[in-house]
Amino acid sequence: MENREKKKKNRYRDRKKSEFTFGKWIKQKKVEKDLTPKNIIKWKYSQMQDKPFGFVDVEWVEKGYFVIERNRNGAFDGDEVEAQVKIYNGKEEAVILKVLKRTERNVVWTFQYSKKKSKSGEEFGFVVPKTGGFSTDIFIAGANIGEARNGDIVWVEITNYQGKNPAGKVIDVLWKKGDEVDVEAYILEAGFSQKFDEDITEDLQKKKPNTDDSEINRRKDFRKMFTFTIDGEDAKDLDDAISLVKKETWDYKLYIHIADVAHYVEEKSKLDKEAFKRWTSVYLADRVIPMLPEELSNHLCSLNTESQKLSLTCEALLSKSGQLVKSTLYESVIESNFRLTYKEVDEIESWKINIWDELFCGIKCTQELLDNLELSQELKNKISVQKVEQGVLNFDFPETKLILDENKKIVEIKEYPRYRSNKMIEEFMVTANEAVSRKFAQYPFLYRIHETPLEESREKLIVLLNLFNIDYKFKNFDTKEVWELLDILNWENNLSEWQKKFLEKSILRTLSKAIYSEENQGHFGLGVKFYSHFTSPIRRYPDLQIHRIIKEKLQWKLNETRIIHYKNILPSVAVKTSDQERKAEKLEYKVRDYYICDHYKDKVWQQFEWIITTMLPYGCFVQLEDTAEWFIELIPKIGQSKWYVYDEQLMRFDNNKLNVQLNLWDKLNVQLDEVDMNLLRVNFVIV
Repeated sequence: MENREKKKKNRYRDRKKSEFTFGKWIKQKKVEKDLTPKNIIKWKYSQMQDKPFGFVDVEWVEKGYFVIERNRNGAFDGDEVEAQVKIYNGKEEAVILKVLKRTERNVVWTFQYSKKKSKSGEEFGFVVPKTGGFSTDIFIAGANIGEARNGDIVWVEITNYQGKNPAGKVIDVLWKKGDEVDVEAYILEAGFSQKFDEDITEDLQKKKPNTDDSEINRRKDFRKMFTFTIDGEDAKDLDDAISLVKKETWDYKLYIHIADVAHYVEEKSKLDKEAFKRWTSVYLADRVIPMLPEELSNHLCSLNTESQKLSLTCEALLSKSGQLVKSTLYESVIESNFRLTYKEVDEIESWKINIWDELFCGIKCTQELLDNLELSQELKNKISVQKVEQGVLNFDFPETKLILDENKKIVEIKEYPRYRSNKMIEEFMVTANEAVSRKFAQYPFLYRIHETPLEESREKLIVLLNLFNIDYKFKNFDTKEVWELLDILNWENNLSEWQKKFLEKSILRTLSKAIYSEENQGHFGLGVKFYSHFTSPIRRYPDLQIHRIIKEKLQWKLNETRIIHYKNILPSVAVKTSDQERKAEKLEYKVRDYYICDHYKDKVWQQFEWIITTMLPYGCFVQLEDTAEWFIELIPKIGQSKWYVYDEQLMRFDNNKLNVQLNLWDKLNVQLDEVDMNLLRVNFVIV
């Protein structure tokens, strides 16, 4: 009897030791319980950077299922896996059963030569990820080292994923030891390239502006219609232009002209395959990586002034109240009269630019331009009123803009400028995207879908709102209700501006991410049943894809064979383009973080004043006035006592030892402790 009690105590003690403590898991036997007969999931594994765990990301689960290191089963970041969801100590976790498909993986490595030799007497080495894009070192046998030397930055092909350390082969030495490695490493890792193959470049030289009479004559001719573009000052790929007419009935005819890229990029051509591989133009802090070569994106297709351009035109009829009535599409030819900037349009509206003043494009402002912009603003205001009644969600958070000098060093970090005319162009483009999607709903098409928020996310939002004494009762949790909630926050006098921003971000986080799909599921954020991306074929492949479908329909070529063809390819196009979109976003953030880290690396030990903007169980995000935002880790290091304790209900950290509380929107004096250029992490400590 005494021995039995002793065993029970030992089992209890072993269970208490099973807690995860600062990156180290103690092996033990847990009580497992299957969720349901349908507890097998197939999705992608995401490895946490510099942490011994990851998640199986699932579309219908907000944060994915936690995967402890020993349950990873050889999976690496981005791999498609089959996993079983189980209950561990009352919490759902995933056990990876097998890897279904390895992701296309590009990782920049640092080669480390081993002074030891294998049992057979052979030399060997390891490569470790230079940019934190992989979770383990790769073994390199002596025969696979090539010309790599200790400390070189190398390109490696993984040849065998089995074992504790997968095996690989050095393909190329990218940088020698001591060379400065910049954002090129991140671009390589993301799978993008600034350059195009020579055969693509040679093929482009044969393409010329289409002035053939037969091509022009078969198109709708809008060359005499007053037309203008509005873009940023540094934009060179102008893919949309606007014309507007007010009818005697007070209705509006809005013409959205989009560059006819599909005319120059034939399906299955080398250029088309390269565009599909890239998916998008990537706009980085120091450069643009184009989807299409510059000859096309900036010249042949770009809707520049003083030259006739082939286009696809959406003619949208809107009522005098701004509602979309019907639309017609044409293959067209246009000639833009003005190339305007957002800043200029705002200045014209504010009477800072007047008639006969010279504009950015070198052309003088005319009365016709002023009249057209005034009419455009009038229509934009009416569309905006309709959007309010419809309940369209309008999140407008500041974006960080980096100003670099000729040496690619930051001279200023500031909020990205936002002009009133940005909203005007957005409203017109959304109108075209919705109109085109509605018109082609009966044909195979590619949609931009935004699904209804998950039930789990809604419940967490309600708890958060109660914490701030916001009592809002959801009935359907539709777009209109979320808009009403945002409006209540905007007019709530008991909330500070920081509190409002935090709650707006929290509401945004409850929403799912928009993706591409061959199946129409509507767009929750815009509150519309039909939505596609039509307006940017120079820089987005999905737009180019649906342009081909539209053109075939207009040319009476969309027969049964072509319909079957599109039904077969659109699912893979949707998956690929959604995946590439995520890669492009990650690259944009990583390059931005690289330059900000580089900017701060000479400021170690300096003190700053920050504001806490977000609370998480293991730390908080803080923000400076220049909009730069960083994370402060508040969990203790190994061997330290637990000073800060997170109160999830009150969303604050308590430090009883120092008698300190950390709350949202508190101003903190922090000291820069470390800048890790490898992990792109800036670590601060509270002073």
